[in-house]
Amino acid sequence: MATIALEQERLFVAERLLNEIERRHSLPSSQHPDLQTPVIDRFLIAYLPETRDGEPAPNAIEYAFTSSLGDAVELLRRVVDDSPDGWGAAAYVHDLDTGTGIH
Repeated sequence: MATIALEQERLFVAERLLNEIERRHSLPSSQHPDLQTPVIDRFLIAYLPETRDGEPAPNAIEYAFTSSLGDAVELLRRVVDDSPDGWGAAAYVHDLDTGTGIH
């Protein structure tokens, strides 16, 4: 029973954090239909790609879950792509169990 409660709490916190990040970046609100308790690990990684001249601005955040902080950092290292002409990228890592985050 404790595992189910933990998974439900992680789902609730992840949905709230994703909505807050969308608001912070003036993105359209999403219901995140792909969020399901079996796929939610401890760390939420959210990434807003950078804006580049001549390209449409990103209109959604990308996110994933990992079981460790080290895996979260490695995932960001592989995914984040900075260019000399881009701006506005944002990356977030949240520990869904303790409520702490790195922005």
